[in-house]
Amino acid sequence: MRLLHISDLHAGKRLYEHVSRKEDLLYALEQVFRICKEEGVELLLIAGDVFDRKNPDFESQEIVLEFLTELNSVGLHTLLIAGNHDSYDFMKIYKSLKKLANIHVFDRPARNVSEAIFEYGDLKVACLPYPDERVITHLHEEKERSYAEKVAQYMRALAQEVNDARYRVLLSHLMLDKAWITGSELPSTVSPYYAVRADSIPEEFHYAALGHVHRNQRVEGAVPKVYYSGSLYQIDFSEKGMKKFVNLVVLEDGLARVEQIGLSLKRELIEIKLKEGEDIERVLEPVAAKEVLVKVQMRVNMKDTSYNVKKERVQRILGDKLARLEVEPVDGGEPLSLRDESLSLLGLYEEFHKRKYNSEPAGELKELFGKLIDKVSHETG
Repeated sequence: MRLLHISDLHAGKRLYEHVSRKEDLLYALEQVFRICKEEGVELLLIAGDVFDRKNPDFESQEIVLEFLTELNSVGLHTLLIAGNHDSYDFMKIYKSLKKLANIHVFDRPARNVSEAIFEYGDLKVACLPYPDERVITHLHEEKERSYAEKVAQYMRALAQEVNDARYRVLLSHLMLDKAWITGSELPSTVSPYYAVRADSIPEEFHYAALGHVHRNQRVEGAVPKVYYSGSLYQIDFSEKGMKKFVNLVVLEDGLARVEQIGLSLKRELIEIKLKEGEDIERVLEPVAAKEVLVKVQMRVNMKDTSYNVKKERVQRILGDKLARLEVEPVDGGEPLSLRDESLSLLGLYEEFHKRKYNSEPAGELKELFGKLIDKVSHETG
């Protein structure tokens, strides 16, 4: 039996709110469809974060539905779970597709673990959509346990439920403590407080197909083969230079064999730093000839009267390939805008404290502030 494991489509993703990633996703999905046909895949596993936002736009929904129905037209079964970017209630709507097609959706952790199992021939797949802390606590009603302990307990219950199958797979969207993150994941969901121990994944599973972390990898420290398939394209500039893969899983002779198949990119994300006085045309024109999206950091002396002219030259050369232009003053002045939009709330607070009190905030205060941010962000998505 041959399975294909993918995750983190992030349909509807935009860079800096104005650069659509639609064509990047479509290009990746075309490759996934081709791989499924060429490799004789019977079951496609989608490990969450199908959409980038909890209320996806119509265009994003159209892309996903067209992809799912195309897979169904060639006889594939698709198994799909919700990620932390997906709305439980919105994904519940997709469960009705099972009546019309071979599309099986698990929108939230099930109270009864028997309802979280998908069976296909000799295979049983235990499905654990993104385990929101409030849902896990409600299921087990053991508030004194940590988040990681609750998730581990739930996975043990899932393992018992599939133990009679010849092949056993876990499909989930969660953060493991030994995973190598990229920086584009939601900060609150990769904090130590919400990291699940890799060695807590039950050894009964032959393969664990995970989503959430955007770098393709095998996670060490677990008995079964535990893999993140990673995102299908470079989600943002923290993933620049990163190659993308999907995981082909072959179940035979009582074992799981994993092959990582590379994907090509529609548009590579690259960053360019322009030094003061550097020849803009010489640096940017070769880049403009490629299929890329570019983030430019330009160092300028604010006393330079040709500053606006240089900005216009950058914009003219790169056109719609310019995702963002950041200007960094070199004369000690204040930045024209907040340059790092990925700066955390804790980072912003530290900057505020330094400017107002000319000192770092106390370590205990930073720790408490960080925990509060993580908890609020996690619960609100």
